Amino acid sequence: MAEFDRVIGELKVLARATPLHKEILIRGLRFRNKSVAVTGDGISDVGCLSMANIGLAMGSGCSAAKSASDLVLTDDDFESNIQAIMWGRNIFLNVSRFLQF
Repeated sequence: MAEFDRVIGELKVLARATPLHKEILIRGLRFRNKSVAVTGDGISDVGCLSMANIGLAMGSGCSAAKSASDLVLTDDDFESNIQAIMWGRNIFLNVSRFLQF
């Protein structure tokens, strides 16, 4: 468990992970009250997409992955994830400002 905590403390992005690795990391991070975002496009990613705080499905992915995710990207460009987060933060900030006013 100490090894897991050390890896989690340094981990920012995990690429080319198997669904089992994703599931182990999601469970460990959620157990430690961390926010988790997962991208996926295949049937094997459905469980991970639904377990994460935010599931991001790729546009060319299967319909099961799209329905299990919170956000479906219209293209398969990873840059779209960053843009989607940026737009979401801007919308959240603008709504928060409006409600405070």
